Amino acid sequence: MNTEIATLSSLSPEAIDEKLMMATISDREFWSKHARSTLGPLLSLAGTYTASDQASHLRFFDEHVVSCLGSQKVEPKVEYWASPDLAGTRFEVSLNLTTRGKAKVRLSFDLLRDGTGPDPFGENNAREVLHRLCSATGGDPRLMDHLMEAFFLTPSETEALREKVRPHMQIPPACIAFELEGHRQILKAYIPVVRKAAMGKPAADVALSALRDLDTLGYDLSYNLDLLGEYLASRQGEANPVMIGIDCLDPKTNQGSRVKVYVHFESCTFARARDVITLGGRLSGETIVKKVNLLRSIWHLLLNEPDGIPDDKIDTWAKPERCPGAAFSGVLFSIDLAAGKKMPDIKIYVPVFQYAERTETAFRNSDAVLKTVGHEWGQTGRFNEVATAVFGQQKAHGQSHLSYSYTESKGVYLSAYFSIPVFHGEQMTKVYDILD
Repeated sequence: MNTEIATLSSLSPEAIDEKLMMATISDREFWSKHARSTLGPLLSLAGTYTASDQASHLRFFDEHVVSCLGSQKVEPKVEYWASPDLAGTRFEVSLNLTTRGKAKVRLSFDLLRDGTGPDPFGENNAREVLHRLCSATGGDPRLMDHLMEAFFLTPSETEALREKVRPHMQIPPACIAFELEGHRQILKAYIPVVRKAAMGKPAADVALSALRDLDTLGYDLSYNLDLLGEYLASRQGEANPVMIGIDCLDPKTNQGSRVKVYVHFESCTFARARDVITLGGRLSGETIVKKVNLLRSIWHLLLNEPDGIPDDKIDTWAKPERCPGAAFSGVLFSIDLAAGKKMPDIKIYVPVFQYAERTETAFRNSDAVLKTVGHEWGQTGRFNEVATAVFGQQKAHGQSHLSYSYTESKGVYLSAYFSIPVFHGEQMTKVYDILD
């Protein structure tokens, strides 16, 4: 008891309130209340959603998402490996801003599993949850089913991997997100490649082979896959495909429906970013040049270097990370392959928490990024105001990443991710150091 009192006395009033609430309410109540202290205010302040839209999303959360989040408490001895873009999060909201569109809010979470019983990696549960959510959102499950068939383990592979993975290691079978569009929820599914790759097959081969021959599902990705395959082959040992993300929509009636290949690199330098955005020079043209130049203009802010980085160092300088070797160290890219489009859109996800000790600093840097690219939310300081109003006091969430892209149709595209991290420094594991 004395230890518990001492622990509480070292916490902020907000953290104490959170601990007391966890001790007295059910998991379902906890997550419902948490959504109304984070997702609810963000929807309201985004300025895009009507009161009816906001109520629809919170109702959907209560009816369909709460049951997926599990216990509000996580055993601290459990090691955790998650997709780098989600930063090992139980619950994450993100705010997407473009210079030619309205603000959008998204919600995402990892599916956790307990590592025991006949479904040690939670894949059977993931199938059931994804199908239930796909039905609830009116989505198209065909590509999702295809990817689960490709990436989920056979019974013999499950047994073989169970013997290799350290006890209690968490490898989420899937990550789930919803784009909140008006009153609608659009399901997005993310399937990690790492378990299948751990069976001895190169991750690039596993990822690309699963995306071939999707014409019958409405995806003609052959040209872009050839480009990506050439690039990955030229960067063996550096580029690590970690998961595939999809919009669970019928591409024949939703032309923007995407397949996203997430690729992780251990080094975060501007030269690396330029190399990936151009796929090693395979993509070129005015739009690509503008995309690279805009990224260069904000690079110092992403790395929390407000005074700038000298021109002779910006290409190759890698800023030391706060938590090196973590599953969300280095830098992540997504290569977005959209139905009906010949050129992929490549986004970069910078782990801003690695460079800014305080989340308030990350908020200010993100505000400065928006100002630099000419977005109204940066010019007026609105991003910092909204982020501080929603997340500045409750302490559970921090800004984990800021993603960037540029296209002619959307202009500058930025997404800020606000996550609840599961574990901290000493408990983080290396990206591929998951096997004995």
